[in-house]
Amino acid sequence: MSRGVIGLVGAGAVGPAIALRLSRAGWTIGTVASRRRETAEVAAKALDAAAASTENADAAAGADLLLLAVPDRAIESVAAEIAAAGALREGALVLHFSGAKSSVALRPLSDARAVAGSIHPLQSFADPLSAVERLPSSFLFYEGEDPERIRAVAEDLGGRPVPIDPEGKVLYHAGAAAACNLMVAMVDLGVRLFGEAGIGPADALKALLPLIDSTTRNLRKVGLPDALTGPVARGDLETVAGHIEAIRRKRPDLLVAYAEASRHAVRISREKGSLTREGAEELRRLLSDLPSRE
Repeated sequence: MSRGVIGLVGAGAVGPAIALRLSRAGWTIGTVASRRRETAEVAAKALDAAAASTENADAAAGADLLLLAVPDRAIESVAAEIAAAGALREGALVLHFSGAKSSVALRPLSDARAVAGSIHPLQSFADPLSAVERLPSSFLFYEGEDPERIRAVAEDLGGRPVPIDPEGKVLYHAGAAAACNLMVAMVDLGVRLFGEAGIGPADALKALLPLIDSTTRNLRKVGLPDALTGPVARGDLETVAGHIEAIRRKRPDLLVAYAEASRHAVRISREKGSLTREGAEELRRLLSDLPSRE
């Protein structure tokens, strides 16, 4: 017996993957809507959906669960469009998958007597296939007007549901971006500094990846703050000063990023207990002479 009918708006990486996982849990996929008909038809065929459309209201019509898998900037406007069309039945559950926005973004649909919520899979999805594979291992942060009903959908996805305060979503998403997106930025910083040492970008990345892997293993094994190693953590003032001088001479444009990351590493090192108060003060004085912003 079907759990209900899904309507899907958006055919990027996340939406089809979520719809597919839910279909495996017993949901029926109705209409898939996308701005481009070809995209909608390809997704509908892959999902064995009932129909494809370029009209968002078509996906909402007859849906028990409407998935708005659209960019953050489009959530409010798509919700308002569907509400104005009057296509969604009273009591239907509507979910978006933004990490930064809460279910308040769906207010037009709430006002139209739908039930608003959000689920954010804390995972990086490059394409629908990777999304399908990674959803079951993801933490799924959820909130909304009917938490139990939303949690049940999250459980159908196979991940680990975790409730979140709607007002905390922006800071939660900033934390996720810092740990994931800004990590990539820091790896890029490392690759560029390797370049100044005469090591090409491809070789630099290949060389750094095992080091990054060992760091993530340490994070799993000992957690924070104990996974932090390196010259700041051990209070090696001479080495940090050498880094600063070399970067200032060769790549002054990268000094801000290095300085800010090192300042934060000082705080972590104090929490770890590997850095004395005196050592921390010496490092702070060294770093205080550097710019804090561009």
